[in-house]
Amino acid sequence: MKIATIAPLSYTPGQLEYFQFIRGGVGADYHQGPAFFQFPDGGVRLTWHAYDYDECSPNGVVLYSDSTDSGAHWSAPQVFMADITAPIYGAGAMLRLADGHSTLMLATQTRHHIEVDEERRVATAGSNYFRTRTHVFLRRSADGGRTFDHGKELPHQQFTGGKELSGGGFYGSVDCLLQLTSGRIVAAFMFLDPARSDEGVGSWAGQHYTVACLLSDDAGRSWTRSEEIVVDTPRGVMEVQIVETAPERLFCLFRTKGGFLYQTVSEDGGETWAPSTPSALPSPESMARMIRLQSGNLLVVWNNVSSTTQQPRHPLAAALSQDGGKTWGPPRVIADETGANQLSNHGLIQLDDGRILLGISHYRAVRPMTSDLDVAIFDERWLQAG
Repeated sequence: MKIATIAPLSYTPGQLEYFQFIRGGVGADYHQGPAFFQFPDGGVRLTWHAYDYDECSPNGVVLYSDSTDSGAHWSAPQVFMADITAPIYGAGAMLRLADGHSTLMLATQTRHHIEVDEERRVATAGSNYFRTRTHVFLRRSADGGRTFDHGKELPHQQFTGGKELSGGGFYGSVDCLLQLTSGRIVAAFMFLDPARSDEGVGSWAGQHYTVACLLSDDAGRSWTRSEEIVVDTPRGVMEVQIVETAPERLFCLFRTKGGFLYQTVSEDGGETWAPSTPSALPSPESMARMIRLQSGNLLVVWNNVSSTTQQPRHPLAAALSQDGGKTWGPPRVIADETGANQLSNHGLIQLDDGRILLGISHYRAVRPMTSDLDVAIFDERWLQAG
């Protein structure tokens, strides 16, 4: 099965290169939520969610494409994960452990219920998240992430602290998975928190999210739960990004409806967290992506505009921090859009040779709506040139 042929991409040291990877409507209406993974042999895998009508559509699958030359040439997209009982939103977070070959995957499976107009190819009634249920599966690989076992489901009470939605279960996602210099694994979970939400005022307005981390000091065989990360802005804490800036010191950025990305820190490897405060980075209610570069500097990519709504999700900008997230350098614009078009829901990796790959969900506000998957390639030299 050939869904598409991916045109070659180029990398020019010190410059920004920007490409359309796959167009919306090719194989699926929407291509979004890209995530990168680098194998021990240097090969790179890009996975993403493909679906029709709406991101909560029941026909969603995960596609993948591989590159053996640092992102220049890519294989034709193929199905990586699919399930007839419930769509799997992305391959989940994948982490290659310090031993070089053992790899963990946390995959989520969520069943939504929406109504669609197939003729117009639009959703006419969205999902009620209070009645939606998510399951999280821990899978293991012994060959660097090439193949995985069938895995096992993690009890949701582990990361919700025993909280359950009415009728049982939970709704949420795995936002971040990293290994610290100590060897500890930190997995951050966002969940719809019944203790802070109000189902009675409606699915959207009543939502409030909390984040807790599962911590493992034995390669994921057993887990303990961290203190919760909370915030008093509407809808709460969403889509956290965590990096280790010094041994046991973790810096966290996350999406809010407060007009800025908010931040918090942990000084004990993720067990406890300082009160959340606004960062210096203006933002709509939209995700950010943050990684620690080989230089030790932090890189954040986000929508650099203040808004308490989900619009506008442009421009898409990048900035560096040389002091562990205390301050940020001037932003560099990667791409811009207009109106209700979006550049968001992105994925980020720095490869062994220093180049940075950024996958971007590029929504086009037309009828029917579509989402392209774009890729930008740059490096720290380009970031510092601004």
